[in-house]
Amino acid sequence: MSDRWVNSVMLTVGLLLSSAVFADEIRIRADPWLPYSGGSDMRPAGYMVEMAQAIAKANGHTIEYRTLPWANALELVRAGSADCVVGAYKSDAEGFEFPAGGWGPSGNLFWGLAETTWRYTGPASLADVRIGVIEEYSYGDELDAYIEQHAGDTARIEVVPAVGRGIVRLMARLIGKRIVAFVEDQSVLAYAVEQAQMDPARIISLGQAGEVEPVYIACTPAHPRGRTYADMFDQGIAELRKSGKLKQILDAYNLKDWES
Repeated sequence: MSDRWVNSVMLTVGLLLSSAVFADEIRIRADPWLPYSGGSDMRPAGYMVEMAQAIAKANGHTIEYRTLPWANALELVRAGSADCVVGAYKSDAEGFEFPAGGWGPSGNLFWGLAETTWRYTGPASLADVRIGVIEEYSYGDELDAYIEQHAGDTARIEVVPAVGRGIVRLMARLIGKRIVAFVEDQSVLAYAVEQAQMDPARIISLGQAGEVEPVYIACTPAHPRGRTYADMFDQGIAELRKSGKLKQILDAYNLKDWES
């Protein structure tokens, strides 16, 4: 047996061991919030999960994705028991490690049936209507303060569980006329209406509920890997865009590149 052959074998084994050491399984958590994030069965995964998968794969890693209520997802990642969440605003993941840029815009609006004459013009306009919101979601400082002030007042607010797709419950409450309006992201509403094969003119916008802001993948502040992953995801999006992979992912959800 030649020294050259032995050295070659040792080099190969070393490379394999090195790959195994640095190949991370990145644990991502979220709640179902399509088109941003899907259910645990990944059918579909949601465009942010697909982006994370593509970037992780390009860096030799894999993604383990699971869904649970949003507040629980944030708690696990904040403690370091999972690595990142997708679909986060900076306001509801304070202290987390963020990439430099968001992964798309998100803006909440009030939605109601087409025949509804009421319009949202600020918290004072909510006095005589019953609205629907999802448990433990953040809707911006102004609405969060209103929801906290009237928590438990079922004449003003109906809170639906955060388990599963809350948007489906909100739409059912609206169509059943249990609420006058609900608050939701525009892309989430559009995707839900399309999946339900509903006439898009049946549910209309009743007013902007807050400013449009970036939505992020946000990683744990409890371990240095959180910053490492945030930087990796930040750098990876440029490659996704350059290769055309980002367009391919977004096309599947009828979305456009937010930087186009």
